Amino acid sequence: MRPLSGVVSVLGGALVASGLAVPGVSVGAPVTAPAVGAAFAPTLAYVPCPVAVKPANTKCAELTVPLDWQTPDDGRTTTIALRVIPSVRGAGGFTFNPGGPSVSGIDRGAAFYSLLPAAVRSRFDWVSWDPRGVGLSGPALRDCPLPESVDLPLTGPVDWRAYWEATLAAQAEANTACLAANPDAAPYMGTWQVVRDLEAMRIALGYAQWNFWGMSYGTRVGNTYARTFPTSLRALIMDGSVMAGETLYRWGAAYPAGLEVTKQVYSSVTGRGQAHKIDTVLDYLNDNILVVDGEPLDRWVFAKRLFESWYSQAALPALRAYVNDVYDLVTADTPAQRARALRDAQRSGARLPRVNEPTTIQTLVNCADLHDRPTAEQLATAAIAAERQYGTTTPAISGNGGYYCAGLPSDMSPAVPTGTGTIALATPPMFVVSTGDPATPWLWGRGLANTFAGSRVISYASTQHVSYLLAPSACVNNTVTQYLLTLQRPSGDISCRFVASRPPAG
Repeated sequence: MRPLSGVVSVLGGALVASGLAVPGVSVGAPVTAPAVGAAFAPTLAYVPCPVAVKPANTKCAELTVPLDWQTPDDGRTTTIALRVIPSVRGAGGFTFNPGGPSVSGIDRGAAFYSLLPAAVRSRFDWVSWDPRGVGLSGPALRDCPLPESVDLPLTGPVDWRAYWEATLAAQAEANTACLAANPDAAPYMGTWQVVRDLEAMRIALGYAQWNFWGMSYGTRVGNTYARTFPTSLRALIMDGSVMAGETLYRWGAAYPAGLEVTKQVYSSVTGRGQAHKIDTVLDYLNDNILVVDGEPLDRWVFAKRLFESWYSQAALPALRAYVNDVYDLVTADTPAQRARALRDAQRSGARLPRVNEPTTIQTLVNCADLHDRPTAEQLATAAIAAERQYGTTTPAISGNGGYYCAGLPSDMSPAVPTGTGTIALATPPMFVVSTGDPATPWLWGRGLANTFAGSRVISYASTQHVSYLLAPSACVNNTVTQYLLTLQRPSGDISCRFVASRPPAG
């Protein structure tokens, strides 16, 4: 990496490069650009890296930016933490956002760097960073309570209207308290702010353009950045994309159909009987509760374990064993068969992954970005339709996102572009979508790709959420790497067959 700095001024809400500083600044010295007029000038300061940081040539830095890019000169600032692993060739910067929103890029930077092909590592500096409010970056939140949980009935019918009314009330109470405790932090977490931090970072590091890899929520960052600073991108990889025209209501209401597709794709790669077994178990659990390893196994627990395991195809063999064992448990004819299936379900269930619950940062970013506020009536109507079409457990997931923003104003941040109009980049992006992705369904990525003129879509036959370098598909990985290195794209969209992950060592 060349330690260059740029002046950043704010003109009509856009960032403008005003010049570059002289290279040769030593680590630890601040890189401060002189202010232009009254505009705020972000400063990049190199700081000592923690001893455990690898590789050893990693550079650590902090970028001071306005707390609010709408009012950059009001004296309020925050810092964005970043790390750079310099390349041999120094041909530009390659950065990423691993999703969430709330996932630390710094925490995952070294792991992703180790997956990059050697040709990519030698050509591009690898830049990892924590978006505002995440990890090492400010502003920090304090005193944000978790909402009180609202229990669903373990068996029998669900009063969805009552459930969503109670859920919205609990979420509103927690959100209101968090916002009141953090007036100088909570309103400034949105993607509108994040992409301006990203542009300031590019200029401060001296890169003419970014190569950007967006994963999951990171595709909203990529989409927003592309539509705000289109000339600042050399290559754009969109991996597990959010939908075009995204709203909180559409986000939540679209999940049930996507999960049905996920179930079928999962069954196609693990054994076609799996979909039947899942349906049989859920039908049983609608009227019964099992106890496995001393813990109740109800329909909500079982459905959540499916959802959490589908994310990573490496977990599919363990999930298949678990589904088989629970199916054997609910269909057992004799006490001996039941005892054996119970022991097997205990062992296989312990091998399944667990996904973290939504965080306050996730809530604040999504609510800053998306301005609709679904009502209990809207959520209940969607839930009833989802239950009728896809089963009782899907509405609890279908409301995901729809309730997040209760109690928060709809104008916390300027709205971000959601991809309803066509955009033409100098080099169209590459989209990677999994046909059975449970988090960002295939149709979402396909729809967003349609808003980028000339984009190419790689469809991978898996449930993997975020596939480039995380799935063992040469069809996916080689195509994206070729694009990143040469900007060459396939002549058309391509489909890649499922490739099973290697079993874990030991």
